[in-house]
Amino acid sequence: MIKKTIPVIVPAAGIGSRFENDIPKQYFKLDALTVIETTIKELLNSNIVERILICVAKNDKFIEQQDFYDDPKIKIIKGGSTRAQSVFNALNDSVLEDYDYVAIHDAARPNFSNKDLNSMYDKLINEKLDGIYPYIQLTDSLKSYQSGTVNKDEFYLAQTPQVCKKSSIHTALKNCLNNNIEVPDESFALEHSQFLVDKVQGQRNNIKITYKEDIDLISKFLTRTGTGYDLHKYKDGKGILLGGHLISCEYSIVAHSDGDVLLHSLADSILGASALGDIGMFFSDTDLVNKGLDSSKIIDFCLLKIADMGLEIFNVDITIICESPKINPHRNQILKSLSKILKINENKIGLKATTSEKLGIIGNNQAIAVQTLTNLKKI
Repeated sequence: MIKKTIPVIVPAAGIGSRFENDIPKQYFKLDALTVIETTIKELLNSNIVERILICVAKNDKFIEQQDFYDDPKIKIIKGGSTRAQSVFNALNDSVLEDYDYVAIHDAARPNFSNKDLNSMYDKLINEKLDGIYPYIQLTDSLKSYQSGTVNKDEFYLAQTPQVCKKSSIHTALKNCLNNNIEVPDESFALEHSQFLVDKVQGQRNNIKITYKEDIDLISKFLTRTGTGYDLHKYKDGKGILLGGHLISCEYSIVAHSDGDVLLHSLADSILGASALGDIGMFFSDTDLVNKGLDSSKIIDFCLLKIADMGLEIFNVDITIICESPKINPHRNQILKSLSKILKINENKIGLKATTSEKLGIIGNNQAIAVQTLTNLKKI
């Protein structure tokens, strides 16, 4: 019976000479995590990955410092002098005895998709393939040192993760190693031994970190940005809610819900960053169920939505626009409230206030508006 789960081999024994740093590229910081921590975290979030074998160099002094080191799904094994030898060592490990299929993924390719991994595994089994890998077409002109410009349509780039039948990739790598054949990736070894291999369209943001400037490039893919804007009219009252904090004043908010204009703007920015739509799609202002709704529940809903997507809030930047009440005396209380509602530290929340210079509906103390920018990142 075919297992629904698979192990993943992560070759990480290289020193990354082209990265030009004292620290191997897989241990370089990518935001708060190292490159390999980011990669392994995504693999651990997969619903089909049961074990992860990480191949490291004999004298690796960084692996024990990684946040996944003690995870029960992880096994650290000795790598080889080449990628092929490292993967071959892992294939011979007793942990893989009960598996018929295995995936191999680059440690320095942290922006892959678990969805793509799942679909490749299904295709491999359903079509009885020996191997499958993602690829992308070339877009730049391609030149040869010997013959100049060549037809780029005849070439494409292979990526990882690659999923293989375990017995097939074991045989293929053994053949190449025994004959001193250089193996750039697993699909090459399978094709060289005439096994049945197919490819699927990959993702351009699935970048392999090779040079130092790749760190800056891939960081741009690890965050998602959304903006939100909301405006509510004033009416006579005894106070307004901003970010869950009640400010006593001579106004109240005209609204269907509790009128927390800050949380409404924030919700729209979160939904925008996650490409889920806007607040009105989920909380209609014509639905009686939402009458007087506590806006913190809207934020709870947004946080659950992005968590399901494997995302979390990296930071928010909020601008409150009003003539009155004065915001600065309440700034610390609003920050504390937002920190609690968003479940993030206050140092990730930018909060400032401005006026509209006595212009328009806001300038005439008839309304208040909030503009918000939110950055999301992978969990």
